[in-house]
Amino acid sequence: WKNWAEVKIPANCKGWVAGNRGSELRRMEQVSGTYMFMALDERGDERLLIFGVNKGTRSGQGGRLHAERLVKDLIEEKLLDDRRSGSGGGGGAGALGRSRSRSSSQRHRRRGRSSSSSSRSSGGGGKRRR
Repeated sequence: WKNWAEVKIPANCKGWVAGNRGSELRRMEQVSGTYMFMALDERGDERLLIFGVNKGTRSGQGGRLHAERLVKDLIEEKLLDDRRSGSGGGGGAGALGRSRSRSSSQRHRRRGRSSSSSSRSSGGGGKRRR
């Protein structure tokens, strides 16, 4: 049996899938219990490799199949967003492309946090400047 999966990433989705400094890959690794990285195949095309002992299931949480589903959902989200905005390009836009096409409240919702919650208190406390 093989303990890895391979996902082809469209050129205009690489930055979106990887996230700023790999943050999206790291997030998906944490959620699925896998290890992921981009690599070139024998033709020089880039692909995402997903490693993990647990195969998982297509509908369940954790494992390679779960990670693969998370990656494909991100690709679908990016392609849909590009179609809506009328843009088709933007290779490895990374954080710039991400911030333009996905609001921070959408990112927080996806990660299971409420966009209205704040870590700051509205009351007093702390030092005041005079």
